[in-house]
This record gives sequence, structure tokens and C-alpha cells, in this order.
Amino acid sequence: MSSRVPIRFLDAGLGTTLESPPHNAKFQADSSLWSSDFLITSPDTLSQVHNAFVDAGADILLTATYQASLEGFAATRKSQWTKFNSDSYKETGGSTSAGKPEAKEGDTYGFEEAAAYMRKAVPLAKQAIASKHPNMFKSTSKGVALSLGAYGATMQPSTEYSGEYEPGNMRTVQGLADWHERRLRIFQDDTATWDEVDYVSFETLPVLQEVQAVRKVMSKYNSVDHPKPWWISCVFPNDDLTLPDGSPVSAVAEAMLETSDSGGARPWGIGINCTDIKKLNSLILQYESSAEKVLGRDSTREQWPWLVNYPDGAQGSVYNTETKQWEIDPEMKAKGPQRPWHEELAEIVTETAERGRWKGILVGGCCKTTPDSIRQLRSRLASKDSDALFLESD
Repeated sequence: MSSRVPIRFLDAGLGTTLESPPHNAKFQADSSLWSSDFLITSPDTLSQVHNAFVDAGADILLTATYQASLEGFAATRKSQWTKFNSDSYKETGGSTSAGKPEAKEGDTYGFEEAAAYMRKAVPLAKQAIASKHPNMFKSTSKGVALSLGAYGATMQPSTEYSGEYEPGNMRTVQGLADWHERRLRIFQDDTATWDEVDYVSFETLPVLQEVQAVRKVMSKYNSVDHPKPWWISCVFPNDDLTLPDGSPVSAVAEAMLETSDSGGARPWGIGINCTDIKKLNSLILQYESSAEKVLGRDSTREQWPWLVNYPDGAQGSVYNTETKQWEIDPEMKAKGPQRPWHEELAEIVTETAERGRWKGILVGGCCKTTPDSIRQLRSRLASKDSDALFLESD
């Protein structure tokens, strides 16, 4: 293994990029699908965004399935969204959730229709990568990651930032494993779709039981003969650097990496997403300390997973899960302009690589980051005079 740490680039915030020019999408507060709506209404728009991220230097694209679920499609009326032009979406056939009439039979998406739309997301992303990198099938650094958000991301309102899952089965490891298994099998059971998936990403997990649940699922469905690299990333909205359920990083890392009989498959990568970049360096240091305790002080880089980091670019804004809008935090606004996101993240990645623990680093952006964010980040890291890292796809 090279002494230098390989760097791969993920894309950035799909939903918030769709909300930005030139697309200017308007997501309704009662939408159950968010960016996955575009799988129904405008797959061409998704292709445009995927292509923009590839042109910006992304090596790996996440599919437009983060909030997609059978329940979400079942709650979406076929008459709910009509595309009028390439710049905006307007709601027809009813008011918002407060007064929306009950859907009539046949006006919502059943299993077969929902599954077909969800699977469509994979070739859309694959085509964008392949159009720029026709030899990608010979590369391990390019590919498509199946985006599977937390169970809470599919709820209305979403609860992946609070971890407030309804009491009962969905607060147990087995209940969450059953739910994730049903969704994963939509892709895994279709050979043509599954063959085009290069990575599997379980994102924005807010509760410890869900980390344990997805490891349980991947133990069952990640083929020993043809295993796919997969990662778990968690969200840390709390000021004390804990999960929304209060779990410390030490417990998170142990749940991700421990190898007891109940631990399940060990992921290819672990990390952090949709978290304020100001917290990122402290979180990574805690991940490293905790991972060393699990893997052993004498463990080599080859035995460590990849570190996966894609913090948000909110720059002081806070996401309101009720309205699905970003709101300015008055305290952050009062502090004045912040350091550019790409500069701060490039510095964190470089310092992390120089410590030489992780097998590799996958880095990108989450909410409020765009293709320009990835272009600037890649350029910044390419200009770094460091012997500790190299951009794997260069």
C-alpha cells in the first residue's frame, strides 16, 4: 500500500442543487419524496445535475433515492405534481397536507410502480459517469453509490435530524433491519439494477440501533462472491458532538466496526454527513481514537476502513424539517462571513491524511453544496503541496 492516502470525490447536495438556479425547484412541505419526485416528473433534470457533478470532478455519484421509500410513493398522489417547464414545479389536484383530500384508489403508486421509479435512479447516475469516463468499468475509483437515507428521512416531517422515531418496532434493531431490508431488496432483487450499483450508502443515520440494523442487513445481502463497498455515515447536529439519540462517537464507532457475532458485516467506509463543517475536525479525531480502540493500536492502514465525509455547506443556515426550508441562524449571521467551505474542508482532509490512519478518504458535500463546491474543493486539494495524499482519479 502506498504511504500516501488516496482521495476520491463524492458529489454534493442533490436536493439543494435542484432548488438552485437554473433548476429552481420548489419542494412542497408535504412532499414525501423530495428530490426523488424528479424520478417521476423530470428524470432529464436529474441527468443534468448528475452531469454537472461529474464535470465538476466528482468520482462517485449518489442516486436520487435518499428519501425514496415504498411508503413515500404510496403517500404520493399521481396528480400531485405537474411539470410546467424546466425551471419550476407547481402543485395541482389539491391543497397542502393540511387540507389534502384522501387519495382515490389508483391515484397513488403501488409496489411495482414505486420499485420501477426507484430503480430508474441507478442507470441515470451510471450514464452520467460513463459519458465522461467511458473506461470507468476498469476503474475502482469511479462509480455510482445507491443512496439509502435513514428511516427518519422518509417520515413526514422528516426526523433524521432528531432521531424521534415512533415508539414500538421502529425503535428496535430488528424492526429497523426489516424496514431497510425491504427497501434494499427493491434494488438487489433486480439483477440488471444491482449490477450497476458500485457502492451502497446508508446516510444520515441518527440512532445507534439503525447503525446496528444496516450492518445486520448487509451481512445478509452483500454477496461474499461479489461484495460491494458500502458505508455508514451519521449525522451530528448536537453541540456536544453526539448523535440525535445522545450516543457518543465512541459508541457510534464501536457499533460500526466491532466484530462480535451480533456485529454484522463491517463496512468499507464510515463517517459523517449533513453536519456543520465546524464540527468536522473534532468528530474525525474522535472517530480515529475510537476506531483505534476497536481495531487495535498496532493495526495497519490496510485494516482500517475508508473515512467518508460530506459535511453540509449551510454556512449558518438551519434546515426546518416542518417547512423544508433553510432559515438563517441570527447568531451565526451576527458573526459575519465564514471561511469558504472548500478551503476549510481541504485543510481538514489534508490534516487527516497526514495522520495516516485511514485506508482512504472519500470527500464531498451535503446540503447547500453544489457542483461549484466540488470543483473548488478538488482544485484546492490538487494544489496542496502534501506528500500525505493523492487524488486517486488524476
